[in-house]
Amino acid sequence: MAPKPNELVYKLADLLQGSLTSMEILPGGLKEWDSIELPPEALKPSADFPFVFMEGNLGIPKKVLCALYLTAISMPWRASAVKETDAASSIIILLNPAHQTAMNARKRLMEEGHLDPRKELIFTELISRGSTECAKQSILWEHRRWCFRKIYGVMGPDISGPPQQSWASSEEIQQFPKLSPSMIQCELDLIHHTCETYPRNYHSWAHWHYVMDVCHASIYLFDDGDNRREFLGIITTECTRLRRWVENHVADYSAIHQLCQIQKLIDTLEANGMLASNIAGDLISSGLADHASSLVFAFPSHEALWMYLKVALENLRTDDREKILEKVQSENSLSPRFKRRLVDWFSR
Repeated sequence: MAPKPNELVYKLADLLQGSLTSMEILPGGLKEWDSIELPPEALKPSADFPFVFMEGNLGIPKKVLCALYLTAISMPWRASAVKETDAASSIIILLNPAHQTAMNARKRLMEEGHLDPRKELIFTELISRGSTECAKQSILWEHRRWCFRKIYGVMGPDISGPPQQSWASSEEIQQFPKLSPSMIQCELDLIHHTCETYPRNYHSWAHWHYVMDVCHASIYLFDDGDNRREFLGIITTECTRLRRWVENHVADYSAIHQLCQIQKLIDTLEANGMLASNIAGDLISSGLADHASSLVFAFPSHEALWMYLKVALENLRTDDREKILEKVQSENSLSPRFKRRLVDWFSR
């Protein structure tokens, strides 16, 4: 006898909140996957277990997930027992991560002590890596920020800085979670993964901005020199990493915007004597302008790169800027329209 739909909701929820290595939403339904040849150790998809599961890697056929979503949404999960709320909301969020009511239900479970926020971070990382819909969803990133604050507390009013050039206001900084360098690095790795799976991922890059702001504020939260050096190291490494990212994703203007933002932060840290001269020397604003111009010459048809060059040139001294503008004007292979717009901008 085929299992009741509710039973499959619980079964999938248990899998998602277990010790999975990865999760992926597969095309098609059970019919397409129950006849596929799998290794002997893999569980064969069936009506009782309509998933592909092997060595900790879970595949969920899209049609199966849609059917379970309809079952979960029809369950009285908003005002029911903890197990039902937990299971139903996890299935709802997997297919529809913008479902604010389901997110709030999970927050309520955490507030009441029924759901471990550390496990919630693992769950949301799993689905962010395995679903492009989850990877691009702003509400899911905000949910993770809420979990961080719940677990680690907030910086509060005792933080000694940072200076006025910070991206966030003093009130916002007080609500930042107290994250260690290793936690920040793990979150940055997750962000980069989601930006690979969903190109030009505005909301992931917005979360990147938030995490880097937390990293910057953390420099002033700890008196420990080693911790400060680690946070500074993350900022400089991420600046270099983002330059490489832009080289490989020349149409990703969200990433380009964040690169220009972190460059301003690097310049501020250098001006305040927070960075060693040998480190700062590799990341100065003139280096950003050289980087932008080299990409424009290599990929002249990408408007995002021309915007990148414009912003990079704004931070240069006039004589340095003029040298690059002259070089751009003299290159015949570049678009006359883009060249004219760039030169006109700085002629105002």
